[in-house]
Amino acid sequence: MHLDSSHLVAYAELVASLQDEKPSAVLERMQSQIEAGDLDLKDVFVALDRTGVEVTDIVRLVRIGKDEAFLTQWRGRGSGTRHTIAALLTEARARADELGIRDLSTRVYDDRMTDAYRSALLDAGFTSTNRRVEYRTPLSQMPPEGESRFVWKTMTETGEDLVLDLLREASIGTPDGVDTSVGSTAIANLLDGDYASMDPRTVQVGFLDGTAAAVLFCVATPEDGWSTITFMGIVPSQRRAGLGTQAHLHGIATLRELGGVTYHDGTGESNEAMLRLFAKQGCVESNRMEEWHAIPGRP
Repeated sequence: MHLDSSHLVAYAELVASLQDEKPSAVLERMQSQIEAGDLDLKDVFVALDRTGVEVTDIVRLVRIGKDEAFLTQWRGRGSGTRHTIAALLTEARARADELGIRDLSTRVYDDRMTDAYRSALLDAGFTSTNRRVEYRTPLSQMPPEGESRFVWKTMTETGEDLVLDLLREASIGTPDGVDTSVGSTAIANLLDGDYASMDPRTVQVGFLDGTAAAVLFCVATPEDGWSTITFMGIVPSQRRAGLGTQAHLHGIATLRELGGVTYHDGTGESNEAMLRLFAKQGCVESNRMEEWHAIPGRP
């Protein structure tokens, strides 16, 4: 079932117990999100105990673009049963279909993946698509930009069409590629918002001798210091020339300018080039996880 106002306090109590917070703080945050239109209770799915009073299990649907969303990891009291987790995932899938979501994914940390959880994902029509390495590093510990062959311009200066062309070309041959068949929606999905309302430096194109060769998407939330590079790509003809390091360092410098404090990023375990780059830049591994996607056409 989706969360309703009558179980909001019980939900806050469960979240608080899992995150070592006060229930009042969780409740206040949720009420603010609801009032601001950032949280719809229909996107939060819960299971109740036999009394129908206590919330025992939760999953939340988070929209990150016009047609893209992810499910938070299942959380709850105890280890969770296959039936309960599958029921929450199935309800969340139905809600995603109702909203017109065409790309629904979820990530599960290795230390949270149980046999019951894996079986529940399969029962709900998800398939394992990738393994991912996550990093979390203070930006203050990362190297400065230094010299670079690139000349960088914002999307405001280059236009959206060039950015889409670069996204398409830079996605060739990489496991972290972007589906550009949806046009401008691909940009909105990477930014989780409207570029026009953001700092122009959020999307940048790198030029080599006047030719566009790289693209960067840099997102930071100064309120909490979180930041990430949602996409960094080099066109195939310019790869294996050390340009990835230069592009990444420019992205890090941009995150600092945008108010970032902590750099949170990741890549697939099969992306050896990015794994080497993260290690070279001193990024600190924080988690390994498995990525799952809803199978199109499956109920």
